[in-house]
Amino acid sequence: MEFRLESSMTKSQAFLLLLKMAASAAISYYTLKWLMDQVDPTRKQKVEAKKKASQIMKKLGISGVRLNEYELTIAAHLVDPGTMTVSWVDIAGLEDTISELQETVIVPFQKHSIFEGSELLQPPKGVLLYGPPGCGKTMIAKATAKEAGCRFINLQPSVLTDKWYGE
Repeated sequence: MEFRLESSMTKSQAFLLLLKMAASAAISYYTLKWLMDQVDPTRKQKVEAKKKASQIMKKLGISGVRLNEYELTIAAHLVDPGTMTVSWVDIAGLEDTISELQETVIVPFQKHSIFEGSELLQPPKGVLLYGPPGCGKTMIAKATAKEAGCRFINLQPSVLTDKWYGE
C-alpha cells in the first residue's frame, strides 16, 4: 500500500513559506524579548551593575571571563584589597577573633607550601561571620581580605533577591 501526498506547491514556494515562518518566529522572539526588558523594573540596576563590574574587573586585571547578569550583579560588589583602608589596628575589642582569623585564614594564604601535601590541614574555603548589626563583621572581613591579599565581595542579601530571577 502506497500513500502519496500530492500538492500543487513547488519547492520554491515551500522554501518561501518556510522562510516567512522563520522570519515571523525571529521577529516575534525579539519583540517579546524587548517587551520583557521594558517591563523589567530592575533593568536599570542590571545595566549599571554590568558597567561597574566590567570597570572593576578591568582594574583588577581579570579578562576573558563571561558572566551572566546575576554574576555581574555580584561582581559589581567586588572590592580590590589594595583600595581597602581597614587594618587590624582599626578593630577594637575582638582580639581573640582576630588572632583566630590570622591563624586559620591568613597564615594558609601566606604560607601555602605548608598545607600542600596534607589532607588533614587545608586552608578554609570560606569564612562565615555572624552577629548583630554594627558588631564589626564587615570591618573584620575587609581587614582579613587586605591582610591575606584576597578580593572581597561586600554583598548584601537583598541584592540577590529578584522577582525576575529565572524568568
